[in-house]
Amino acid sequence: MDHEHDETARRDAAETEAIICADCAASDSAEHDLDPVDHMPITAETLAGSPGGAPRAKGRNRKEFFRDAAIFSAAVYAATQIDWTQALEAAAQGDPDRKLCMIFLNGGNDGLQTMVPLAEYDTYLAKRTNLARLNGPGNGSRVGTVPVAGTGGAHGWAEVCMANTNGSPGGFDTLWGDGSGGAGADLAVFPAADYTPPNRSHFDSRDFWFQGSLEKLDTGWLGRWLDLYGSPDNPLQAISIGSRISKQIRSKSAPVSAVQTLSRTGFRVRRVYDGLVNVTEQMAPVSAVAARKSNAHLTRSREAFAQTVQAARSLRSLTQPSGVAGYPQSSLSDRLSLAAVLLAAPIGNRIVTVDWGSFDTHGNQLNSQDPQLEVLSGALAAFKNDLDTRGVGDKVVTCVFSEFGRRVASNKTGTDHGAGGLMALMGPRVRGGMAGEFPGLGSLDRGDLRVTTDFRSVYGTLIADWLGGDPAAVIPQNGFPTTVGRSMIT
Repeated sequence: MDHEHDETARRDAAETEAIICADCAASDSAEHDLDPVDHMPITAETLAGSPGGAPRAKGRNRKEFFRDAAIFSAAVYAATQIDWTQALEAAAQGDPDRKLCMIFLNGGNDGLQTMVPLAEYDTYLAKRTNLARLNGPGNGSRVGTVPVAGTGGAHGWAEVCMANTNGSPGGFDTLWGDGSGGAGADLAVFPAADYTPPNRSHFDSRDFWFQGSLEKLDTGWLGRWLDLYGSPDNPLQAISIGSRISKQIRSKSAPVSAVQTLSRTGFRVRRVYDGLVNVTEQMAPVSAVAARKSNAHLTRSREAFAQTVQAARSLRSLTQPSGVAGYPQSSLSDRLSLAAVLLAAPIGNRIVTVDWGSFDTHGNQLNSQDPQLEVLSGALAAFKNDLDTRGVGDKVVTCVFSEFGRRVASNKTGTDHGAGGLMALMGPRVRGGMAGEFPGLGSLDRGDLRVTTDFRSVYGTLIADWLGGDPAAVIPQNGFPTTVGRSMIT
C-alpha cells in the first residue's frame, strides 16, 4: 500500500469510531438484489470527448478493448444488455448543462452539532451538557462555534466545519459566504428536513428518502425521472460511485451504471511513492525506443509500454487540472474527485450519487462525528473548486442529506435516532442562505425537532427548477407541497 492510501486508511479509521446500532449496520443504500447486465469499458479518449472509444468502431473485440484502452469499467444496470457502440454514441450526443450530485451521509447526521442554535443556547446546553459546543471559540478540549453570517447570530457553525480548522482552505463558512443568496453564497441549508410522522428506522427512512415516497416502491425517485426524461441508451447518464448502483437511480427501463474507481494506469515500483518518483515518466524513454522488426516479442513489449505511458498521461490530464485546492485525505475525497471527473466529462452524464460516512452516533459522538464533519466540509469546498476549475461549476447542483436527524437530548456519550435532519444544496446556481425554517427547541415533537421541510418538496424543486420536468409525475403526492415554495436556483 502506498503513502497516500496509508493516510486515507488511517483517516477513515478515525471517521468510523461511532457506536452504531444493528439496524444501521444491516441496512444499505445500494441495490443488492440487482446484478449488472454488462461491464462497459471506458477509455480516456471517451472521457476527453472523443466518440471514437466504441470498440467495434475500431475493429477491436472486448478482450482487446479492455487490455489496450480501458481506464475504468462501468457496471451497467438496464432492462437488457446495452450495445457498447450504441451506448458510447449516445453518450457523445452533447453534454447537458444541468447536472445533479447527490451525497448521502450514512447513518443519520446530527445537524444540531453542525449548525448550533445559538439563539437558544441555554436550552441546547441543558439538553446536551456532555456534547454541547462552546458558545464562542474552542478551548482545546471542547469545540467552539462561530456565528453564521446572515442569521443575526441565531446559528453558529461548529469550528470543525470551517476553513483552515479542517485542514482545508474552504469549508461550510466559505461555501455559505454571507448567506444572502447572492454571488459567493453557494450553500442553502434546510435545518429540519424530513417527513411526518417520522420513522426512526434506518431501513424505512433510507427507503423513503431514496424512493422519494413514503410508500414502498421498486424504483428510486431519480430512476423514475430518468424513465420519463432520460436517455434510453446511455448508461453513463446516471452513475453511482461504488460497486453497485444507489437505490436512488434504480429505474424500470432507463440504463444506469456504477463506477468504483479509475484504474491506476502506469508503471509502479513497490515501496516507491508516486509523489516522489514518477516511475511512468521514467519509463517513457524506453517506450520510445524502436525495436527490430525481426523481434516481434520486443516490439509488442515496446508497444505495451507506449500504450501505458499514453494512457497514464491522458488519465493524469483528466484527473488533475491545475489550480485545484487539495482535497483532505479521505475516501470521501476519492469519491468526490472521481465524481468531478465524470461530471466534467462530455459523456451525457446528468446524475452522480455518492454514499459516505458512519454518522449513527449512539456513542463516542465527539470523537466520531467531528472528524467526519472536518472531512465533509473541506471535501465539499474542494469539490466545488474542482468543478469550477474544470469549467462546469455552474452546471452542477449538489444535494447533501441523511436519513434522519438525532434526538435533541443526548444520551451518555452520543445521540439516538431522531427527526428533522440537516439537508443542504450547494453550487454557484444555488440561492444560498437559510432555505428552511428552524423550528426551535421550545416545542419539540416527542423529543425531536419538528419537521419544517418535507424532503420530497426539495426533490420537487430540484426537478422543477433544475433537472426539468413535472415533479408530480415523479414524486407521489401525499398532501405535501410539490416544491419548497421559492426558487432555490438562480
